[in-house]
Amino acid sequence: MSNLSKRKFFFSIIVIGVICAAYFIYPAQHSEKLTMATFSLEDESPPSTFPEPGQTLYQMGLYLDINTRTLYGSTILDTVNTTGKPLDELWFTLYPNAFRYQKGTPAPLNAYYAGFDAGWLEINGCKVNGQEVEYILDGVSLKVVLPHDILPSRDINVEMQWQSRVPKVAYRYGVNDGVYMLGNFYPILNVFTEEGWHISYNSLFGDPFCFNCADYLVRLNIPETYQMVSTGSNIQAVAEDNGRVSYLIEAKNVRDFCLAVMYDYNELIQEIKQVTIKCYVPGNNTDMARDILQESGDILNHYSCTLGSYPYPEFKVVFVPMKGFHGMEYSGLIFLREEFLAKGSDQERGLFILAHEIAHQWWYCMVGNDQLKEPWLDEGLANWSAYKYLEKYKGKSPPPAANLKGGINLAREMCDIYSTREYYLTAYTGGEAFWFGLEKELGEETVTRVLRRYLADFKFRTATTKDLLNIIEEEAHQEMDYYFDLWFSS
Repeated sequence: MSNLSKRKFFFSIIVIGVICAAYFIYPAQHSEKLTMATFSLEDESPPSTFPEPGQTLYQMGLYLDINTRTLYGSTILDTVNTTGKPLDELWFTLYPNAFRYQKGTPAPLNAYYAGFDAGWLEINGCKVNGQEVEYILDGVSLKVVLPHDILPSRDINVEMQWQSRVPKVAYRYGVNDGVYMLGNFYPILNVFTEEGWHISYNSLFGDPFCFNCADYLVRLNIPETYQMVSTGSNIQAVAEDNGRVSYLIEAKNVRDFCLAVMYDYNELIQEIKQVTIKCYVPGNNTDMARDILQESGDILNHYSCTLGSYPYPEFKVVFVPMKGFHGMEYSGLIFLREEFLAKGSDQERGLFILAHEIAHQWWYCMVGNDQLKEPWLDEGLANWSAYKYLEKYKGKSPPPAANLKGGINLAREMCDIYSTREYYLTAYTGGEAFWFGLEKELGEETVTRVLRRYLADFKFRTATTKDLLNIIEEEAHQEMDYYFDLWFSS
C-alpha cells in the first residue's frame, strides 16, 4: 500500500471514530442509537455469561487493498464484565491464522487453485481501557493479558489495530475469481461461561467457533468497481474522489459479521412479510436465482411460523466460488456454492442445502452453541429442520437416518473426531436421527413445543446439550434417561 493510500486509510479510521462517537455518545446507550428493529432480551442474564448480548458493541473500520489482498482493520470493542468474577485476561479468535501453513489449513487442496497461498491475521497494537497491553498469539487464539483485574460489572474497552491477508483459496475465508469470501475475518471475543473460557483451536473440518451475539457498526472502504454484501444493513454509501466507496453498515444481535466483496454480480430482491430477501449471483444466472429467491422466502416463512419469527430485517443468499462446503451460514447471510447454479446440477440436493443453511439462522445464529464441544447441537437440528421442510412441502421421505435407534455418541467433541466422515456421521447423521427418534417417542406436537421453548429461552444466547435435554424433559413431563442414554454413551 502506498504512503498516500495509508494516510487515506488512517484518515478514514479517524473518520470512523468521529462517526461512531456521533452514534454512541456513551457506550451504555448504544442499544438506543442503532436504527434497526428492537429485539426483546431479558434484563439480566446469568452472571457467568460473557460477553453479554445487548451490552457488547464492535465498531470497525475496514480498508480492503485489492492489489495486495490485505484487509486493514481497526476495532473498538465495548462490553461489560458480566462474568460475576474479576477478569485478568481476554481471549479472542483469529480465524485467518488457520490458513497460515499448508500443513494445518482447513481448506482442501483443490481449493488452492494457484498452489498453496498463506493467509493470516496480525495484531499491530492493543489497548484495554486506554492502556497498552501484552498479547500472546497461539494459532487461531489470541490471549490478551490485562495489567490489572477488571472487576465484575465494570466497562471493558478494547482497541485493536490489525491487518489480515486474504489467501488465494476457494473457501469461506479466501478470494477466488475476484470474489472475496470473508467469513470470521476479524478478531472476535470468545465466550466465557461458568466452565471458563471457550478457547478456539484449528480444526480440519467443521466449524470451530463459539461466539456470543453482539452489535456492530462497520465502516468499509473498497474500490468503486466492486460490490459488497454483508451481515446487517447498509445505511450509507459515500463515493470518494480516489475511485473508492465507503459504506457504513450496522447490525444488531448477530452471532458474527460476514462480508463478501465481488464484482459483476446481479442482485435480486423480494419482500416477504416485512423481511427483505436478496439473492446475489454472478453473470447471467438470474432465472435460477429467482426460483431460489422464492424458495428462500418459503423456507423462512415455514421456520418462522413453526419455530419462531426470523428476527432481522434482511436475509441474503450469496453464490460464491467456494469448495470444501456446499454452503456456509452467518447471521442474516449464507454462502452457497456456484455449482448449484449450473445446468444439470442436483436441484434436489441444492434445495436441501438451502433449507439446511437457512435453518442455521435459528440453530446457531439465534440459539448459539460451542461448535467445538457440541457440534451436533446446531448441525443435527439444521439437518432435521431441512428434512421436515422437504417432507411437508415437497413430499420427500425422511432419510435412512430417521430409523436409527441410537448407537452414535453425540457427546463427542471436535477434538475426539478424527476424520471428516466421522464428523458428518456424528454431528449430521446422528444429530438428525436423534430428532427423528424423539419425534417417534413424543410426537411432532411435543417436539415442536420443545423447539419453540428452546428458542424462547436461549434466543441470542449460547445453549448446551444439558440445557436442551432439560427442556425436553420439562416439555415431555417425564424422565427421558432411557432415550438420552441411547445417544450419549461414553
